[in-house]
Amino acid sequence: MTDHAILIPTEEGVVGGIVSQPDHEQRAALILLPGYGRPARSGVNAFWTRTARACAELGLVTLRTDYSREGETLPIGEGGSGQIWKRDLDLHILQQIVPWFRQRAGDVPLLLAGICSGARLAIEHAGSEPEAVAETFLIVPHLKALAQPGSEGAAQSAGLDAVDPLVVDRMRAILTRAPSWILVGECDSPDVPTLQRLVGPTPHPLEVEVVPATALHLLDQPHLQDEVARRLAARLSRALAVAA
Repeated sequence: MTDHAILIPTEEGVVGGIVSQPDHEQRAALILLPGYGRPARSGVNAFWTRTARACAELGLVTLRTDYSREGETLPIGEGGSGQIWKRDLDLHILQQIVPWFRQRAGDVPLLLAGICSGARLAIEHAGSEPEAVAETFLIVPHLKALAQPGSEGAAQSAGLDAVDPLVVDRMRAILTRAPSWILVGECDSPDVPTLQRLVGPTPHPLEVEVVPATALHLLDQPHLQDEVARRLAARLSRALAVAA
């Protein structure tokens, strides 16, 4: 396995990233989407670095990038008028990164994996481009409606304690083509069962795996990171076996 630093051109500017390349046969391509909070590309205890390298050992060419206003991607979104919300900017950037990565990864399935806000980006992108993504792997995804900063009144009226209807629509679109896997802790938010109920019957399953007596959300403790890494690797291995 080897790591390569890269710079990805987008309409907004250059995005910094790392590609972890398998030494042996390349079986699929994977984009890792961490939650918000620095250092996103490596994470607490270098969790995302270790995860990307472990995925490469499975035969996945794996990409992790900075979000806007981070690392080499710092200039994107800095000094703006505030009219472009950071989260919308990150989604727009992801929509350009995906075809760029697909072209360079070759004729292999593309997978998306993320946690919290990163999982939300995966849902929204894969749900709007279901033909482009083979499968999604979501760790404690953020499912509630989102409010732009400074819009508390609008947030309350929008019912931000509920699963966002946009997420339901995007998840239905994903499940028309492929299964999706969600990993949560038993002590995390109850949003996932609500999502299952709202999505209803679909051609492919929404698979939910629950870690007993645990909250995974912050993922800042070594034992939680090890648990998530083990379960994600197992689920990715199963997906690769099915694809083969």
